[in-house]
Amino acid sequence: MRNPEKLFREALREGMEQEYFADLYEAEQMETEGSPERTMEKWDKRADAWEAERREGRREARDERLLSTVEYLKSRGLLTPEQTVADIGCGPGRFAAEFGKTAGHVTGFDLSEKMIGYGKDYVRRAGLTNVSFCRLDFRALDVEKAGLSHSFDLVVASLTPALSRVEELEKMMEMSRAFCCSVSYISSARPLEEALMKELFGRRAKSRGNGRQFYALFNLLFLKGYLPEATYYRRREERRILPDDSYIEGFMENSLSGEERTRENRERIEAWLRDRTEADGTIRTVNTSCYGRLLWDLRQKREGGGW
Repeated sequence: MRNPEKLFREALREGMEQEYFADLYEAEQMETEGSPERTMEKWDKRADAWEAERREGRREARDERLLSTVEYLKSRGLLTPEQTVADIGCGPGRFAAEFGKTAGHVTGFDLSEKMIGYGKDYVRRAGLTNVSFCRLDFRALDVEKAGLSHSFDLVVASLTPALSRVEELEKMMEMSRAFCCSVSYISSARPLEEALMKELFGRRAKSRGNGRQFYALFNLLFLKGYLPEATYYRRREERRILPDDSYIEGFMENSLSGEERTRENRERIEAWLRDRTEADGTIRTVNTSCYGRLLWDLRQKREGGGW
């Protein structure tokens, strides 16, 4: 791989900074390319796993990261009864529901039918009538034809692969008439996965984030003329992992190459996890993460910016 610093110097010399950061942004996308059907199947499975964790009390009902983001947006006056909000890649609706407690109306968008179903059930149980959901493939979305141009005061995208290309970033901004907010991974430490990878496969676990996507997005926005506000949130989360089929499949998909996803390796992983399971059938672990938020106002641009 060529030296990133050298590549940037070359791009700067040739006046191609925007292309450099666009390539960096897209290279750090959070999901591997795949067919829409395969991607939908993956997120449907993840929806079932998340719902099982919620029902069994293994997932925090009021995530600190969620509440931190909500309080941040409130402090900027962006969640009021007069405002409409879009949540791209809304998942099972936890962010959308929390936004809906103070915003005028919230619309959650997601590719997975099961995510949408769990989201609808979540807001119904919360007694919220101002939160709706729409299933769509954001990559295939024509914002203008869908009647979504400039439809929201605030558009939020948190840790979603729906915005893995600059094209989707532009769609996000087209949907807003005022603000956009993006939340990205900066770094994370997952001791259980790290120990598993080291002991069974002799290498470090794949990083969940290195900050490059966040860094690339900040620079893309700045070059376009915006003045993105950057804030950070650090999280320490105690988890109780249930080493079931869903967890093992997710680990293998995220951490192993296609050639390594064998029945033999699956059995090795199962045995390794079983040896660490406590009396209640779970494994206790503590994950730490750092997230970066970027907030920008589409109505305010500095002089001399633009793509």
